[in-house]
Amino acid sequence: MSIVFSYGGGRQTVAMCIMIAKEVLPRPDVVIMADTGRENPMTWEYLEKYTRPLLGGMGIEFAIAGHDLATVDLYGHNGQLLLPVFAADGGKLSSFCSNEWKKRVVNRWLRKRNFTEGVKWLGLAHDERRRWAKLMGVTEGKWKIECPLVDLMINTDSCLQIVENYGWPLPHQSSCWMCPHKRNAEWREIRDNHPNKWEEACAIDEETREADSHGGVFLHRTLVPLRNADLDTEESKETIRQCSLGLCFL
Repeated sequence: MSIVFSYGGGRQTVAMCIMIAKEVLPRPDVVIMADTGRENPMTWEYLEKYTRPLLGGMGIEFAIAGHDLATVDLYGHNGQLLLPVFAADGGKLSSFCSNEWKKRVVNRWLRKRNFTEGVKWLGLAHDERRRWAKLMGVTEGKWKIECPLVDLMINTDSCLQIVENYGWPLPHQSSCWMCPHKRNAEWREIRDNHPNKWEEACAIDEETREADSHGGVFLHRTLVPLRNADLDTEESKETIRQCSLGLCFL
């Protein structure tokens, strides 16, 4: 049976790559990352400088499942916005983008390459119980979902230590450059260091509001246009991630 490692580009999956190199984890048959077309530039930079050379040196295939394998983009087939935007009425849309842009894209890539059964690894840490508890024992057709970090009782802080002990810098949180889940520090990173992506994010913010029929939706949690948001305020350290499928930010 095949072992397929879904790589997100964040701290947990980077730590797992190091654990593979140190033979703490077995060699997967393929490491695969879904390209949403909107991944943070920092994630690609880290991948090319650190992760891909490490895996390539071991002869492990690193594959990119392109966004052309997605059948929808910002809006689903039913016209529903897929982004978890904040609504002017105080509500918040659900995260459907991860399912459409990552999970289904990876599955389509696997089918095209004749990977039909085995184990799929997700990079969830032991302290992320709310995310991995619902995945325990889950199967998808002939695929079994496994979380090696959970099995080894490795938490997020331990992942950071694994990366630091290996002599690598810590990777940024993996996410799309226009994701509403961003903290202000992450928005500032895009605005100040990747102005083209910032302009694209602002354009998406404006586009979704023009198309909305419910009184306004926003990428920034303060319910103001992204261009006008106060990004200098620091939020609490409490997580604001709510990606329900466990495939983003890992």
